[in-house]
Amino acid sequence: MNKLLLTFLIALTINFQSYAQSIYENVTYLYQVKIPTDWNLVSEIKNDTIQKFSIVNWTLPKVISESKENEVQNSIEIYAHKNSDIKNIKELINHEKQKWQPFLLKTDISQEDSEFSREVMTTSKVPSFDHKSKKYLIYKNGICYRIQLVCTLDTFDKNLSDFENFYKEFKIVENKKE
Repeated sequence: MNKLLLTFLIALTINFQSYAQSIYENVTYLYQVKIPTDWNLVSEIKNDTIQKFSIVNWTLPKVISESKENEVQNSIEIYAHKNSDIKNIKELINHEKQKWQPFLLKTDISQEDSEFSREVMTTSKVPSFDHKSKKYLIYKNGICYRIQLVCTLDTFDKNLSDFENFYKEFKIVENKKE
């Protein structure tokens, strides 16, 4: 009986941990998002005051890549910046296209939930790293946001639902200074 109870408690703990989340917040760039505890923070700049940006990257749990014949860790990034030359979502999209076009094979842009955001799907061919990504671009309150998943081609679908859930939890918060 004790072994059965112990097995149940271990399973319950593992199950609970897989759903556990923490809140990541950037008060300068006015956003917050829920982060699963099994993701690893790999880099973070909360506020570069000279270039006016913030960036944070997490790696997802390892998945098997058949093409690479090993485990890979894909990443999710939030990049927020202020750019006085960008005044709306169309200008943000053009800025992103110019920045990344040399590396991209294909770009699909579709309208998302409002006049402030767009969904972008890209594939690229870069020596030693073919990848597929999905981005959400948002322009709100003078801040440009890129929320992005980057994966190997054959692991993209394995991580897409985690990314979509992550994006659903992304919130632009009210400026508390006003």
